[in-house]
Amino acid sequence: MPKTPSKFGTPYDFFALIIAGALIVPFFLDPGTTGTNLSGLHTRLHLPPCLFLVITGLPCPFCGLTTSFALLTHGALGRAFLANPSGPPLYGIMLCLLVIYVTLRLRGRENLLLSLINRISGKMLIIMLVVMWIARLAVIPGN
Repeated sequence: MPKTPSKFGTPYDFFALIIAGALIVPFFLDPGTTGTNLSGLHTRLHLPPCLFLVITGLPCPFCGLTTSFALLTHGALGRAFLANPSGPPLYGIMLCLLVIYVTLRLRGRENLLLSLINRISGKMLIIMLVVMWIARLAVIPGN
């Protein structure tokens, strides 16, 4: 007999809403699918520039992620990888986790996913971001 879902409003539900927002908002952004500028979309949203980039002149692991998500949702997969190579895989991971969480949550079995996330995905996500960042830094002209 399936368990009944626990009360809505857990920290995990809040986290799922943040992920849903990160996946949905890019549909409403204009990434500028033409031209060569593949970064800075967040500054057009009146967000501050990346402090790491300002100080070091090098992109942080998250530079270009907003643009990558927006390009991906508008069907420009190749340009999404150019904006930030970790963008498309991260978007896919987030989408899968959200769908699985909602499905398990509705069945009252969200603890299955939560225990898996606690064991694996956080470490894998950090490793993926670091590897993609190192690869990205290796191909920056002038290094």
